[in-house]
Amino acid sequence: MAKYIQSQNWKTVLLQIITVTFLVPTIWLYFRQDRGSRPIPGAKTFMNYGDIKLNSPEYKAKRGGHGGPNPLDFARTGRQYHHSLLDNHSHKNQCISSTTSGPIRRGEHITKRTRKQSVFKASGRGLRKAEIGREAHIFIQLRFRNQLNLDNRPIFSILAVGQRHMFTISPSGVDPKTLQVQFTYTPSIPGKYDVYVEDITPRTQKQLKGSPFKLSVDGPPIEEEEVKSRSDGLPSCQTIPHDDPSWIEGEWVTRKLAGEKRGALRSGWVYQPRKCSFDIFTAEDLVVAAASSVPKTIAVLGRSTERGVFLSLVDIALRKSEKHNIRESQIGRCWGFVTVQLGSLRFVYQDFRVETVNMDTSVSEDYVNITCHDEKKVGDNNDYFGDAIGFLREYIHKDRIWPDVILLTSNDVHQLRLLMKAIPASWDGVVYPTHNFKCFVGSLYSPEGRQADIEQMKSFQSIDSRIRIVDGFALARTMRHATQKSPMIMESEHWHTWCNENDGDIRVCGDPTEMMAQMFLGVLLAPEGKAAWLESLDKCPERNITGDHREIEVCHDCPQYLLPWHIKRVPSPKCYRADSGLKPREARDIQVWDGSLCPDDCMKTTPVGKEHTESKEVDVRVCTILKT
Repeated sequence: MAKYIQSQNWKTVLLQIITVTFLVPTIWLYFRQDRGSRPIPGAKTFMNYGDIKLNSPEYKAKRGGHGGPNPLDFARTGRQYHHSLLDNHSHKNQCISSTTSGPIRRGEHITKRTRKQSVFKASGRGLRKAEIGREAHIFIQLRFRNQLNLDNRPIFSILAVGQRHMFTISPSGVDPKTLQVQFTYTPSIPGKYDVYVEDITPRTQKQLKGSPFKLSVDGPPIEEEEVKSRSDGLPSCQTIPHDDPSWIEGEWVTRKLAGEKRGALRSGWVYQPRKCSFDIFTAEDLVVAAASSVPKTIAVLGRSTERGVFLSLVDIALRKSEKHNIRESQIGRCWGFVTVQLGSLRFVYQDFRVETVNMDTSVSEDYVNITCHDEKKVGDNNDYFGDAIGFLREYIHKDRIWPDVILLTSNDVHQLRLLMKAIPASWDGVVYPTHNFKCFVGSLYSPEGRQADIEQMKSFQSIDSRIRIVDGFALARTMRHATQKSPMIMESEHWHTWCNENDGDIRVCGDPTEMMAQMFLGVLLAPEGKAAWLESLDKCPERNITGDHREIEVCHDCPQYLLPWHIKRVPSPKCYRADSGLKPREARDIQVWDGSLCPDDCMKTTPVGKEHTESKEVDVRVCTILKT
């Protein structure tokens, strides 16, 4: 070595040493890393399938050449198997199959889209340091005294994002002397977090100076197995009472902290309430459920926001080959009535925007309240709400539908009481009102608004014993950066968006809507818990469940446009078999619904606001006129 150095110029030797020591390893690491966006913590990458060993019975079963394993076996094991992972073990394929459908792709993604800096300032030790089990505080300074008024107060969002855990930090009050908004939280899992502190409105989103802050939560190390065991020891969520909003209070964690018994969503995240754990149902589970002789139905009655829950249900149930046209199909965009039936399992959606009806004048004997969008009459209270009542009474609760679980959007006690009266007393299903499953309503981000929201949920429970309570905002709010307009929070009305992840396995991305879908599947299929449901399968007579071929029927009665809003008391759906996949939407299948024009006197009034529809922005006019 010494002779070699003596024979060379010292500068040449130094350059060679630097090249070997630093440059070569750097190049090697560069080409080894994932060249795409950083995977979400806990997302379904190849690292999450360590329980499937090469040459194991599970692997051999998956690779078997005799029509594949019986889906009943998949249901009993509760595992999800990734085709591309088992069929191709190259590093390239594993990276391609990584999902990016979780809440945060990378920090730069958020701050790049919201690079404008807010005029407000955040302070407090809780921005950077906190301890397990101890309250931490953050303060945001208001600028003017009139901002103490709820109508004038800015809306702030604080979200802590870690590798295995995410949580929101909500406002706890406002000090009228110091003009400070106080945020209080008690961390439960140690680690490093990015804390996004943002000033949000329906049209803008600005980072406060320093955001995202680097938070360190100190405390004893958390043993993942201990956390999982604790989650496994909780009861299934559908087995506990849903009569108070607090039952669903919890936080989002990755599958690394989720229990082994129940699993996680396809993105790798799962919502973990403090009082229970959600059972997760796979596509294979739904194959088994569809083979039952007892029909089961979930009906989603709501806006396009709730339609995301319906789409997630369908996306979970269908295979890749069956749903590759889902976005272009009638299912993808229907402002009317649509059903998807797989054997005895059926999912129903009806556009049901009754929360827009002003109930103050809807039952007046002399007046009628009319709502117009531009020159079109969306509907008057008597017509639209009357059709909603008729749909419940004359169609959905006839023998042809008769759902077991209903998700229904309503934000008025009087309105919900009238809707429940339209449901036969003999019906023994359950109704979940979801008036607050929203990301764009500013009052939900304030302490006063949230308290009023919770009180309203409690008032729903007293209307009818068949009503159950679900706090949709509590479940979804941590995913506020993952709306359809991601990372914008209040700009979108949808918690879901179209996507193509996991090699086509996920076509509808939206952890909040998929979590809601899983909750309703648990209520529908396994009211005593998934473990009890699986045990009951062993007592059933042997059924022919191969999963190679199954009957899928799609029925639809959908208008061409969103406006005018319309509910057919008795839809006239067209149906087709979708065994080989969903069909693209065709013009000949669109139902023509002629709307009425807004009365001249109403058109002369000043618009009360604007509405963002899926086609355009429209002027909204609300008029009270004498009945003719």
